[in-house]
Amino acid sequence: MTNLMNYFANLADRLVPDEMRSDINELKRVRMFIISHLLGPFLGFPIFLFLFVNDPAPWPHVHIPTAALAMFWAFIIALKLFPNWYSALALASTVNLNFIILFTAYQYGGASSPFLMWFLLTPLLAFFYLGSGIKTSVATLLQIFGGVGVFYTVYLLDGSFPQHIPLEDMVGVTMLSLICASMYIFFMSSYYASVVDSQSGLLREIARHQATLDDLKFAKEEAERANSAKSDFLAKMSHELRTPLNAVLGYSEILLEDAELDGNGEQIADLQKISAAGKHLLAMVNDILDISKIEAGKTELYIEDVDIDQMINEIEMTARPLAAKNTNTFVIEKAEQLGAAKIDLTKTRQAIFNLLSNASKFCQNGKIVLTATKDFTGEVPMLKIAVSDTGVGITEESLATLFENFSQANAAVNAKFGGTGLGLSLSRNLCRLMGGDITATSTIGEGSVFTITVPLEVADNAITDEIENENHTQVDEALMNAASDLRAFQEGDAGLSSSTTTHSAPRVLVIDDDKGYLNLVDRILRKEGYSPVLSDQPTSAMQLARAVKPQLIMLDVLMPEIDGWAVVEVLKSSPDTASIPLLMVSVIDGPQTGSSNLVDAFIPKPIDSKQLIKSINSLLKRDAA
Repeated sequence: MTNLMNYFANLADRLVPDEMRSDINELKRVRMFIISHLLGPFLGFPIFLFLFVNDPAPWPHVHIPTAALAMFWAFIIALKLFPNWYSALALASTVNLNFIILFTAYQYGGASSPFLMWFLLTPLLAFFYLGSGIKTSVATLLQIFGGVGVFYTVYLLDGSFPQHIPLEDMVGVTMLSLICASMYIFFMSSYYASVVDSQSGLLREIARHQATLDDLKFAKEEAERANSAKSDFLAKMSHELRTPLNAVLGYSEILLEDAELDGNGEQIADLQKISAAGKHLLAMVNDILDISKIEAGKTELYIEDVDIDQMINEIEMTARPLAAKNTNTFVIEKAEQLGAAKIDLTKTRQAIFNLLSNASKFCQNGKIVLTATKDFTGEVPMLKIAVSDTGVGITEESLATLFENFSQANAAVNAKFGGTGLGLSLSRNLCRLMGGDITATSTIGEGSVFTITVPLEVADNAITDEIENENHTQVDEALMNAASDLRAFQEGDAGLSSSTTTHSAPRVLVIDDDKGYLNLVDRILRKEGYSPVLSDQPTSAMQLARAVKPQLIMLDVLMPEIDGWAVVEVLKSSPDTASIPLLMVSVIDGPQTGSSNLVDAFIPKPIDSKQLIKSINSLLKRDAA
């Protein structure tokens, strides 16, 4: 029996139109339709054969339902030819079944006919074929009541049922009809049960996969939370990680200068190693923090109008001696005038320097070429800067992971040249932050080409220049209490100190909450002939500036109780202090958008003493002019 059902199921699959295989639910209904139409005539013909043999005058009441029964096979052919007519064919099939059953029952036995049991199949098959929609329910009920109504109306008109075969002689056909109806229901129920079982198995499989998906989703969310927490932690640790390096680098430079003046060669070598190690550590810390801030979404763009030619010239001044360390020649190729671009200068320059540094490191006795062009072929005009070298090259396998964090070409290259594997990843992230990218091509033994592309006009997604209301509140509260700070200053106990009494030297007011940093800056400024005035109380900045009347003010951005930018705004809004040059020194990347016009210069922490003195000298000369 199972083999017979499998045969009909396989035959039904071959007869299903291709257009009806995409929807799994429709496919199941079509299979049921075809199987029932294949089986039905085989189980119905024995009944009509019995009537044909036992009815003395079978025409036409045996031939008509027999022909209608054969029509079921014609429905299969019609479905193959016209798959879009499936619903109409299914409805016509159930109407045809109703007609066969009621016509035959009327002719043989009437209300007592053994063929009326087949009438129960009509709603069953209708729902098998068409599903359980409201249209199917209405159509099925109309067929049932309509068929029964016609049956009874004809009986009333005739007054009695025909007697082609006496009821007492129809015991055999009654048993045959019962067996055939039971067999038909058995086959259809068996197939329906197999469909339900397979669907239940599918649902169990879906539930299992859903549970796995939920576990993976939870694990992914946990990993993202952990990664976000890590990135937030590192981004917030910027001040804490860089502050100790202030002392390491600052004091090593001071001691190195003293050792050079004394001619102590042994100390010079040791201090140079300390300074180099500190700068290397600072570079790694900066890269890790920059990447973490990008991942945490805390990196901002500081868009400004940049002279591309001037930027390339400045890069050349730094890159040429870098390339010469390994006896490489450095060449700039660009048009005479590239004009201006609206980009983040610091991040673009940082990405270019990273590429030039790598090229200088991995290329020896070769040639490094920086090519700068504008590209107008795409929808957005782009600045394209390519750095090519004739170095060792990169394998195709390494190129695939080259821009991942902590990824390097291979162990041998890392052992020979060193590096952390963060520079390229950071550079690509910086470029993508500006809407650009970095691509790389390379050939082993011939060299590599890295190409930076950034829009000529980068969309500005940095924070606005509006100072938060709470910062204004903090400033107002600080100014309300500034009188006490001024009195304390006059008495010499307000956290303010002056390390020199030479009033002819330029006075520099330094405001920072880190006393170790203040001591370091004090030594650097005194050594260069300045008169530093130090304070670790940023809330009294306004009153201190009015009292000291410095030639320049240095202050940090990140300070307790008050934001450095709020202090800047207050200083620049007062006629007494608006003209004093402001030098912002902080661990943040740069001035926030809209505030760059409030400060006169910006240098990052840890400070470079030479850069600090150069900035101060430049500001004082400009102010004097």
